[in-house]
Amino acid sequence: MVADRQLADALVKSCAAEICVASAGDPSFNHGMAETPDAETPPPRQIDEHDGASLAAYLLGFDWEFRNNARHRQLVDGGLPLWREILRYVPNPMERGRALEIGSPPFHITLLLQKFRNYDLSLTGFATDGRPQIISHVENPEYGEQYTFTCDCFDAERERFPYDDASFDLVTWCEVIEHLTENPVHTLSEIHRVLKPGGALVISTPNASRADSIADLLYGENLYDPYHLGSPLKGSRHSREYTYKELRDLVAGCGYGVERMQDIDIYPPVSTPRRVFRAILNNGVSRVTHGHHRYHLFVRARKTARPFRLHFPTDLFEASHLAYYRSPRDAAVAMGENDEMHIGGGWADVMRGDAGVAWRRCDDRGDLYLFSDEARSRVRLVARGGGGRARVWHDNAGALVMLSELQFSAPAGAWTEIELPLNSDYQPGNPLHISLEAPGGLDVRSFRAD
Repeated sequence: MVADRQLADALVKSCAAEICVASAGDPSFNHGMAETPDAETPPPRQIDEHDGASLAAYLLGFDWEFRNNARHRQLVDGGLPLWREILRYVPNPMERGRALEIGSPPFHITLLLQKFRNYDLSLTGFATDGRPQIISHVENPEYGEQYTFTCDCFDAERERFPYDDASFDLVTWCEVIEHLTENPVHTLSEIHRVLKPGGALVISTPNASRADSIADLLYGENLYDPYHLGSPLKGSRHSREYTYKELRDLVAGCGYGVERMQDIDIYPPVSTPRRVFRAILNNGVSRVTHGHHRYHLFVRARKTARPFRLHFPTDLFEASHLAYYRSPRDAAVAMGENDEMHIGGGWADVMRGDAGVAWRRCDDRGDLYLFSDEARSRVRLVARGGGGRARVWHDNAGALVMLSELQFSAPAGAWTEIELPLNSDYQPGNPLHISLEAPGGLDVRSFRAD
């Protein structure tokens, strides 16, 4: 017996692969803006976002390169319940806003967003052949619409998004997070950066603890995705699915305000036994375990006044490996706020004192890291309760370039600012490695390059 997830995913990925192979189109594109229909074009039929039949007819009317009609119908029939639920989570502003859609092909959500929500859209994708853009032309003669969709291609879990800070009122990250292989925290940090204050993030993803997957295991079936050999879409296979608790903790822990979150059965059960099994888990077991076992997870979160936090939950990231991972991104770090990925081993847990002051204490040696792509003349640390030697350098793949070295003293009690001047060998864009040798340990509250 084929599970709902396997059928739906197979349809989506098969059709998406066909669509994304197409690279024809005018480079002078528009992001979801309709070209003016000919004067003789008949008036378009009415479309109601609350009427599934009219939505299906609208989406099925679009044609593009390499379209397979039978697969397209299967894709729309299987995907429409999901896309309609996503649409319900997307706010509709009174004034025209800007939205970023992460993972746009095969453009069905794109079409619904531009039809029913008041946003100018920027689209993204990730192609296996390294192309900087995916361009696809679609048209629907019956409705008098034609679009040239262009996706910016980049690695969303490793690269900086090619957009300015606070550029978007909305980011949709739907059916993507389960495809990431290493670092969803990086993606969340970039989404946070490009969102405007108060901007919304909408996420959808399959629920790892859904009843259908549990039933698959009980039937002796495999719940993992098959290999996607030949797919033109980078990372098309599911790498890591999330439970309700994991996704909520990740999003909230990174500093977002979770406004709304649900687990929803978007597909009907494929058999009576599975219908009964769903009911037992959702209406009985979950009341005892507080688990969530419906098919899909939906989240709407907001960028709040709280700063983004590089939050790596221990149930998502292997702690013994994470201890060796450093990815400095800031020129100013406050312990307990954005210190993760800026500190090495040997540091104690965050401690807090009066007025919310936070610090960490290192052992006899502590390593710190900063990053700036601008010119900097010094590094400053706020510390107490120790003394010794501080050095600053560029690692340069083992060929150390020393930038500063001095003896320091930071008595117990009051916080002391320690200043380390950088010499002319400092290179903007090259991370700074700060090493503290403090016999007996040292409390550090903050450190920055300026």
